[in-house]
Amino acid sequence: MTVDVGVIGLGAMGEPIAGLLLKARFPVSVCDVRRDPVERLAKLGARPCASAREVARHSEIIVSLVSDASQTMDIVSGDSGLLAEIRPGAIVAIGSTLGPEPVRTIAEALGPRQAHVLDIPISGGLVAAREGTLSVMAGGDAAAIDRAMPVLRVFASEITRTGGVGSGQTAKLAHQLVFGVNVMALLEGLALGVAGGLEPDVLKQVLGRGLANSAVLQAWPDLGPRWKGMLEATPPGATPPNMRKDLHLVLEFARGIGVPLFIGSQASVIADAGIATGHGDSRL
Repeated sequence: MTVDVGVIGLGAMGEPIAGLLLKARFPVSVCDVRRDPVERLAKLGARPCASAREVARHSEIIVSLVSDASQTMDIVSGDSGLLAEIRPGAIVAIGSTLGPEPVRTIAEALGPRQAHVLDIPISGGLVAAREGTLSVMAGGDAAAIDRAMPVLRVFASEITRTGGVGSGQTAKLAHQLVFGVNVMALLEGLALGVAGGLEPDVLKQVLGRGLANSAVLQAWPDLGPRWKGMLEATPPGATPPNMRKDLHLVLEFARGIGVPLFIGSQASVIADAGIATGHGDSRL
């Protein structure tokens, strides 16, 4: 039996995910502060909703993809939030990168309403979101994950169960730490090689055929004459503000559990510097 699904937050990830769910013939209710993505999805058959509360009224599984913890808390417990009309047994799957504690706080808030929270941060970028090949780190009640699995499989080709609520966020922060440092190292390696006289595409071949190869490197197309842009941009689907947000969350979490992050701290400083020098909108 097909379940009713809600998607709140129709940005770079939310809109294509909602589109994939519609193609898979799920009944989908959508909500966003911007009208354009709501109207585009309504033309494809989605139910437009004016608030998270209205989404909760129509949905058994709700995927939240808003920007940060503050916005997520607002769509849950704000004046027009999910708490007002969430159904007993409903599942709220949080796909945003928030850190473990906000997700656990939300789970506590929804518990008395007999609703479940799944912690499902996603990775993979814009292309994967459009193709339904995202990677999901799924934390939460095992039975709730099982119930949500037909929905998750529409937009994710890799789903890893990480443990209880909050564990998905921990996994995502560790992922973003390695990802962010990888990006910074790749950019410096390119700067070094090109300044030393190598052609960018030759350098990419060298890196891609050795132990320096990575999914980050392969996310970029052939460099050609665009190599200078590489030194000012993050991979497709990522922007310096998003990377900075995630790295700051990584450092905050690490401080809280007493783990020093020497390289991660430097990567965060570099992300801050990129925004301060005017590259906050850079994207290949």
